[in-house]
Amino acid sequence: MQAIETLKAEHDAVLAVLDDLDWGVSAAAGGSPVPADIFADIQDFFAIFVERCHTSKEEAEVFSRLAGDRDAAVVADLEQEHRLGRDFAAAYAAAVRTYVPGDITSAKRLEEAAQQYAARLRAHIEHENRDLFPLIERDLAAEDAQLVSAFDRIEAEQIGAGTHERLHGMLDTLPARLAPWLTAPVTAR
Repeated sequence: MQAIETLKAEHDAVLAVLDDLDWGVSAAAGGSPVPADIFADIQDFFAIFVERCHTSKEEAEVFSRLAGDRDAAVVADLEQEHRLGRDFAAAYAAAVRTYVPGDITSAKRLEEAAQQYAARLRAHIEHENRDLFPLIERDLAAEDAQLVSAFDRIEAEQIGAGTHERLHGMLDTLPARLAPWLTAPVTAR
């Protein structure tokens, strides 16, 4: 199903950013003056791509279509995880705002917030891959074209034309932007 492939590709992008974030906050907490704009760009990605694009697709289109009794528990769990994720995203955003390159105290705060958010997102993505995608496959296969069309509409309305591409371009630059600050090399995508 194209709708599942779209959501999986978005999960892969989020996981790649989380890997880069892990490297960056570790370097910063170790004393490297990683530029603050790197973490701000990652926070922008979380706010725009994760929340306004990916999560909106799930909440507005997928969850509402899986409202039947047999899917209700999974949907309720995922909705709760989305709410908790917003709290972790807000904590990360607050840590980004107070981060000062080279300042160990602010870097440690950033690292802690990033690690908590990353753990939450990774667990959530695993939950969706394991439990949500089979439900979509089972219950919404006949609606795939409508879901894909709704996803495109949400992307256009929530983030605007070209934003998806801009964010993916930023993702492609993260390894090179982080490389000067790391003790271990990162690989380009």
